[in-house]
Amino acid sequence: MTMTLRSWTMALGLLTAGAASAVDYAGTNVGAIPDNDPQGRTINFNTTGFQGPLQHVRLSINLTHTFVGDLRVTLNAPGGAARLVILAKAGYKRLSSPGASANLSGFYVFDDTLGGDLWATLAPLSTSQTIPPGAYRTSTAGASGISDVGGCSTHLDLAFGGLSSAQAGGNWTLNVVDTAPNDTGTVNSATLTLEAAPSIFASGFETVTNGPATAASAEAGTCKKAFFDYTGDGRSDFATVRNTGGGPNGQITWTILESTGAGSGATVILPHGLAGDFFVDGDYDGDGINDLAVWRSSEGMLYVRRSSRPADVNLLIPHGQLGDNPNTAGDYDGDGVTDATVYRAGAVAGAASSFLIRLSSTGQIRTLVAGENGAFPTGGLDLNGDNKADIAVQSNAGGGAARFRQFDGTSGFNFLDANFGTPTDVIIAGNHAGNLRGDITVTRGIMGSINWNTREAITGTAQATVIFGNSATDFSLTGDYDGDGLDDYAVWRPSTTPGASKFIIRRSTNTATPLEVPAGLSGDYPVAASRNN
Repeated sequence: MTMTLRSWTMALGLLTAGAASAVDYAGTNVGAIPDNDPQGRTINFNTTGFQGPLQHVRLSINLTHTFVGDLRVTLNAPGGAARLVILAKAGYKRLSSPGASANLSGFYVFDDTLGGDLWATLAPLSTSQTIPPGAYRTSTAGASGISDVGGCSTHLDLAFGGLSSAQAGGNWTLNVVDTAPNDTGTVNSATLTLEAAPSIFASGFETVTNGPATAASAEAGTCKKAFFDYTGDGRSDFATVRNTGGGPNGQITWTILESTGAGSGATVILPHGLAGDFFVDGDYDGDGINDLAVWRSSEGMLYVRRSSRPADVNLLIPHGQLGDNPNTAGDYDGDGVTDATVYRAGAVAGAASSFLIRLSSTGQIRTLVAGENGAFPTGGLDLNGDNKADIAVQSNAGGGAARFRQFDGTSGFNFLDANFGTPTDVIIAGNHAGNLRGDITVTRGIMGSINWNTREAITGTAQATVIFGNSATDFSLTGDYDGDGLDDYAVWRPSTTPGASKFIIRRSTNTATPLEVPAGLSGDYPVAASRNN
């Protein structure tokens, strides 16, 4: 089974006709939250009889608790059909935790269409102060000591929207966990509001009821999301894929090793995709966790195994055609959701090329003309500091030099035109130089070694060349494996010796000692190489 384009419009909250129906469900089993107990308190909502498909979700909680940073609150649909963290370790960041000690007392409403910024609200408050009751957006969990991923707005309606009557009707649970000792609290009441989709849908994307979300809390600095982060902790994970089905259309199996910043943690093995598919990075359901996604060129279709709905059918996003390049996906509309993107080269030499971006907030296609046949694309990073993804192309400037042109991902304005590197360099997407914008990073093989060259985005200063990796064997990678907000120079080295294939990371937090993580087999492919062009 697959989720169709028609269902996708429901999941995005797009409608044009018919009366929607909202129903309130009172929670049962409210009461004191067990102190420092991983089981927490589970509140139940009996939604039996709800007539879907589900379009809009609102959660209202009347609770008290000192030290909001202790809490982890998660909403689960019946049978685990979908899930979303409402808040967790609020206020915690990599190097500090200002604001996490503020208190909760009163009614708090979580709704995509109403909410304010919880992290920005709590940041200036002290232990004795209370976060004002009111409406807030759900947000990604903080990760003190790990990364600055916390505070990014997430989407209730993308996590749960489109659930059928059978999936949405039953026992919803709200798990409220106190993760630390001493501070305590109580859930006095809770209400879950489910709104059904209207009975008549238009064939296109016309009316948006689910407007773009704030990209991140101002208190998080920027919305720090790492490429290839399948656990949501702000660190790129170690992922390889393998054809386990045999033949040109064999099933692909993913092996994901969680990054701990100093090695690997839990391992997850999942089937997703077919041999010949492109591996595409991104968070397509807006929960702050990257999804397993592949693009099938023969169908012009993106297949997404959503992290918020791991047991559900694939989300299918139609986009692109045979011959397109799908590896420039990013958040081009600033709603916290990755937009499916393809680069389409001009039909003949010298003809204009285009980036086609399917905006998650509207479903519309944004076309940006950039480059020409023969140019190489890169994109998905914020290159000009507006917290939205931008695009760039690399072309031959003549005389052995490469020309990079960077374009605003919203307007297509060409804000940078500079020579850097050579036309045969491989583009590595990322932010390696240490500012708040993506930079230009390229690799080339010289005398058996990989030479990494980075042009810092704001001043244009070329960084010192980093020599790291074996050009004859290694795959160059994109990713932030230590969670400091900067991408690391990294490679994956396959080996025919069992157990010898490994990721090798030159961490920006410890450039002197490379981190080595055994993973994969010779013949596998490291997913973090898929953004290279």
